[in-house]
Amino acid sequence: MAGKAIIGWFRQPAILLILVGLVLPNIAFVVLSLVGISVPPRSLPIILYLLAAVSIRFLPGWAVVVAFVAAFSFDVMFCATQLFGLTLTEALFALRFINELDILSSKLYIVLIVLLGGIFGLISYLLLKQAQKLRHARATAMLCLGVLALPADIWLNTPRDSTFWLKLGQSLPFDSAIGNSGYMKLVEQPGGRHMLVVIVEAMGHFADPKMQDLLEQAIRSNGIESRYTVTSGMNHFIGSTTAAEMREFCQTRDSYLDNLDTPRSDCLPFKMAAAGYTTSAYHGFSGEMFERFKWWPQIGFNERHFGENLMQPGEKLCGDVFVGICDPKLVRDLAARLKAATGPQFNYLLTFNTHVPVIVDQGYHHLDCSRRDSAVPEREVCIMTDAWIELLQTIAASFAAADVPPTEILIVGDHAPPLWYRKARDLFTPRQVSWFRLTPKS
Repeated sequence: MAGKAIIGWFRQPAILLILVGLVLPNIAFVVLSLVGISVPPRSLPIILYLLAAVSIRFLPGWAVVVAFVAAFSFDVMFCATQLFGLTLTEALFALRFINELDILSSKLYIVLIVLLGGIFGLISYLLLKQAQKLRHARATAMLCLGVLALPADIWLNTPRDSTFWLKLGQSLPFDSAIGNSGYMKLVEQPGGRHMLVVIVEAMGHFADPKMQDLLEQAIRSNGIESRYTVTSGMNHFIGSTTAAEMREFCQTRDSYLDNLDTPRSDCLPFKMAAAGYTTSAYHGFSGEMFERFKWWPQIGFNERHFGENLMQPGEKLCGDVFVGICDPKLVRDLAARLKAATGPQFNYLLTFNTHVPVIVDQGYHHLDCSRRDSAVPEREVCIMTDAWIELLQTIAASFAAADVPPTEILIVGDHAPPLWYRKARDLFTPRQVSWFRLTPKS
């Protein structure tokens, strides 16, 4: 009897409407948040689902399904923009390159796809099979609960960094590693030495000094301090990797989309080219991703080298969802190119092996990430840190070699890791990335 009573209660039109318009569209996000996975406040998507449910009063069921699909698509894009620091335009543009990714290598992504697909399959079924009941349901209860859900969502999902759910970086002063480190003086008064800028994927700044010291020790290893003075610091970041490239090379928060077809002569690579430097950029992944093959020339890089051009048959590759050339190998190759160079070089390396999600340990073993008492407690962050240590140690070893010409080197993170788990995100200083500068001693 109790079971029939419960089923009968759920069949009431007002309860069905609450399920369709409020509970089911948001249940997955609530569960994710409760188990510690970062979900941004979703006020606008919640409102869109409520409006889509109310539209059943005057639209046919199939049209309401379309409305829910549109609201869901916006919801996913909205969460992606907040998590990965993209503008909505950039996120929509990035969809063109989804075939470059091996998304099914991530168990979390597979679970999310199946979970959300099942939920919205159920919503569609109810909209089509219960359209008459829903059409005559009173929406008052659903709307009242929706009004209560909005502040609850904001309270539950707003992280320590409260500007996370507002316009990213709205209140932040502009700064860059090139400015903060003094590297800009080399651009204003080039000395003829080779120059190298390395933007490191997701290398934020650890909140715990002991964890940050792991990176400091790595860049100071292999005798590098016998040839270079090493300094370090941090600077603000806003947005994704492309935003970091514009931040460092063009000293702006303008989007790279503004420079797909128009040269920007005020960017640093153009200035270095005017000073007689060969400007070259390297990336172990595809140049199609975010159309870097198209806009890197527009900020002044005369030579571009991407994974599809650099990859050798049988070469060991790195990465999970993003698979390409291993970053440490590119460092060694760059050092070798500088030894053979006949004129001053302004080189740029964009790494990517630590792009989230990081699933497989690359086997560097600087840290034992299988242990719960590892120096970096969260496994994914530990694997990323292991890769950052390998990269920084490789830079130190490569440029400590006496036969490599003195090179002005700046290493900087693009953004903090856009990690799913709240505990993992909290390991990093909000809105800050690390930088290291290596200045030749002679």
